[in-house]
Amino acid sequence: MRQQSMNKKNSSNSGFTLIELLVVIAIIAILIALLLPAVQQAREAARRSQCKNNLKQLGLAFHNYLDTHRVLPPGYIQTATNNSEWTWVSQLFPFLDQATLHAKIDFNKGAGQTQSDPANPFYTNFLVTSQPLSVMTCPSDPDSGQLLAGILARGNYGASNGLGPLKYIGLYISAGQSWSNRANAGPFEVNSKTAARDFTDGMSHSVLASELRKTAGTSDSRGTMHYPEGPFVNFDHNPNSTTADSVRNAFCEDLPGMPCVGVFAAFDSRQQTQSARSMHVGGVHALLADGAVRFVSENIANQTWRYLGIHNDNQVLGEF
Repeated sequence: MRQQSMNKKNSSNSGFTLIELLVVIAIIAILIALLLPAVQQAREAARRSQCKNNLKQLGLAFHNYLDTHRVLPPGYIQTATNNSEWTWVSQLFPFLDQATLHAKIDFNKGAGQTQSDPANPFYTNFLVTSQPLSVMTCPSDPDSGQLLAGILARGNYGASNGLGPLKYIGLYISAGQSWSNRANAGPFEVNSKTAARDFTDGMSHSVLASELRKTAGTSDSRGTMHYPEGPFVNFDHNPNSTTADSVRNAFCEDLPGMPCVGVFAAFDSRQQTQSARSMHVGGVHALLADGAVRFVSENIANQTWRYLGIHNDNQVLGEF
């Protein structure tokens, strides 16, 4: 009888009580709450590092192109008889280990005329324009996978177009003007051939490219890699600006962190503008012409940022 009583007592002392179990669960929940932000921060730090490394790779490609051709690639290609529309991105393919993609391009057919139908003669270019590129993708900015007009993939890096709007294809050519006629132009314009000697401000004080946010739908051209208005940034407004971009033909997706307004007129003076933007807190990564990559604060003095976007305005810059 005494042995049976002792067994019952030992049995009642074994295992967790409900209160003890709840305490353990509460402790685990607290630990998760403390550790989760640290894990998320570590992941974002890794993503941010990858975004920076992508710009470094682009910097190497730009300089290898410059060494080979003695000039930087044109912002995009346009002639009086050929609406090629191919941008600097495709020109860098051989220097980004993308020679196979480059070989598929028929530069006599415009990038914007690409067709997804395998029976169409423009289909070969579709195999290029629809292809996302890891070196052009910042993992901090999730990709919806949607293509502009079902044919054009997007990226997260834009070449410097200086101040003012991105002029649509043929505007200066049809007017008999040179790309260099535009005041406050950046190093990448229509048919531009910017040489090292043209960086009169010094290569350490001129931005070649910066981060930009890509849109998620099928109609907004911001971030599109193979279209004249897509892979460029303007320097009128600070990084991560709350000022709305203007998007040509009113195909505009007004999204959080990247506001926009549609512009209907084909050659409206406001068309097309897009500021440097990122998903990083506090600013964007920028590739300088000397190959260095800097994180530029969104609170940088606006005049300093504007000067950085123009490579030949002869303005003296201090620290930034």
